[in-house]
Amino acid sequence: MQKFIVLLALFFVQTLYAAPARQPTMAVLPFQLSPVITTTNIGEVAITRTLAEREFSNQLIQFLAKSRKFNMLTRTQIDKVIAENRLTESYWAQPGQIEIMGKLLVADYLVTGVINRFEVNAVRQNIAITGETLPRLVATFKSQFQIIQSSTGKIVLADQVISKIRFDEIRREIPSTERRYWTAADYKDLLFTRAATEVGNAILAGIYPIKIIKVSSNGVVLNRGKGVGIEVGNQCLVMRQGEAIIDVDTGESLGGSETQVGLIEVTSVEGKYSKATIISGAMRIQYGDICRLQKTVLRDADPAYPRVTPGW
Repeated sequence: MQKFIVLLALFFVQTLYAAPARQPTMAVLPFQLSPVITTTNIGEVAITRTLAEREFSNQLIQFLAKSRKFNMLTRTQIDKVIAENRLTESYWAQPGQIEIMGKLLVADYLVTGVINRFEVNAVRQNIAITGETLPRLVATFKSQFQIIQSSTGKIVLADQVISKIRFDEIRREIPSTERRYWTAADYKDLLFTRAATEVGNAILAGIYPIKIIKVSSNGVVLNRGKGVGIEVGNQCLVMRQGEAIIDVDTGESLGGSETQVGLIEVTSVEGKYSKATIISGAMRIQYGDICRLQKTVLRDADPAYPRVTPGW
């Protein structure tokens, strides 16, 4: 009997330590489009206010779900709560209502935001091969967001992201055999995906930054995988966090100072992790160091094939 009790106790201890840590639940509320923004167009596709607000929020939910850092509420779940409680989408913008929204949604964190700028402009580009002057579309997407802890109403992260997307750069990333079948709707989808990816990366960098989880003579392994904004060829600054900085008035931690210790380049992206080679700092990079993604700048290149009529 005593042996049985010991074995039972060992089982419960192993189960306790094997249990994964609880992931916080997050709800992304539909971003509000600034009142000064009117309907814009990508080709023959009209981007209405409702479409822009919903499409961007949906893409952001998908991105954060792929990160596996949060339990994300779906758009259907959020809409159901809003409908059952007869709320409007401006309700959570009212002072003091965030805590109530968090309880209704049973969410630890709420993401709210505003799309301040959304425009698509045509710029003229000279094509040396054909002598043509073709219109090229440039989209600008500016958004401000907050992550709010629903139990306290405290803002844990606030940031602004400006995405400037050139459609001719996108064309160079897509094989010509696939691109020739693309429509304006495909470019619309990609625009919101890119914009949501940049905001999603800012959210993850602020709460769960990319970290080094293994260091070897061949390189490093990162705790970020496929579908969450990291790609082969990306370069990251490797940062070492220093002592926490504390606000003397509130006692609140303002984060820690960071010192660059190296530079890495991503060589492969798997489902849940990525591998990178060390460009500099091989003797300084350590387990647990933070990685800050650097923006990739595409160089200008000739079109894959000349176009006779204006296009994307």
